[in-house]
Amino acid sequence: MTQASVEGARRKSDKGFLVMADQEFYGSPLGGHTDLLFSHPVYWTQGRSEGQPLVENDAKYGKVYHLGSGDDLMEMAKREDVLISMPHPRTKGSTGYPDAVKDQAPFKDPHYQGVGFRWGMGVDLSERRLCDYRCLPLLDDMSNWVADQPIPPKYLLSISEVRYQQPGDDIYASSPVSYVKLDTLPPATDPSPVIKALMRGDYWITSGEVLIDAYAVEGAGASRSFNAEVEWTFPLEFVEVVWGDGVKTDRQIIPATDLPPFGKHKFAIPFNAAGKKWVRFAAWDSAGNGATTQPIKLAPAARTTAGR
Repeated sequence: MTQASVEGARRKSDKGFLVMADQEFYGSPLGGHTDLLFSHPVYWTQGRSEGQPLVENDAKYGKVYHLGSGDDLMEMAKREDVLISMPHPRTKGSTGYPDAVKDQAPFKDPHYQGVGFRWGMGVDLSERRLCDYRCLPLLDDMSNWVADQPIPPKYLLSISEVRYQQPGDDIYASSPVSYVKLDTLPPATDPSPVIKALMRGDYWITSGEVLIDAYAVEGAGASRSFNAEVEWTFPLEFVEVVWGDGVKTDRQIIPATDLPPFGKHKFAIPFNAAGKKWVRFAAWDSAGNGATTQPIKLAPAARTTAGR
């Protein structure tokens, strides 16, 4: 992390608006590109010479990490509670990833939280869902990869490229958003609650036109129900419950074209949880906009809930 990132985030944050320092690691030793989202200022350099310790004390910055390998990066992430995400999976400098590293220890670590989700990746007017070809299938693939492992699911994190924005550019209209569940608004000096919520999957993503006010998986054993309170602007097209068994993905699609625009509705969708390892809910409107929860692992005889 550079001092400019730390200082820039501090200057733009106030009691009602939090800016967090983030860095994209090009040519990451974990494969492809990785985004590093920090819960507090952490300074590091790329490269570590023979005999050089992982951590040194710098007169100006204090503790500085020297990252010469994937193990070094993961050790820093564990010590400093850094969230790791792949910004543009399966394309550009991350072509072939995270598939190529899905069986490796770093990917299985909870600090490797998931992958980025933005409109520029796979936008196609013939698709029924935003990023229906690249982003959502990868989310479901990752859910199956880790379904039988004692770790949290992998998640999608809303991202956007804003470094080339000019005055007057409308960032919100062209960028997905993550709604994060927090008990209280964290102070600008301590964004760690945001990191912890993202690592738990206590959030959902949206294009903005469809909102999921609350959601929960209820029931026990094979008899479950996915309940979700949804509101929208344009007429809804359909809602769906998506699940996987650790190998393949399937879904139940419920048409919603009978609902008017500018509406709100509580959906209660029963499903048979037998053999299913994870589940998520999504809602999509007539213009292809939508929102999806993160995958929730299903315990065979327990009640699993989540929400905003």
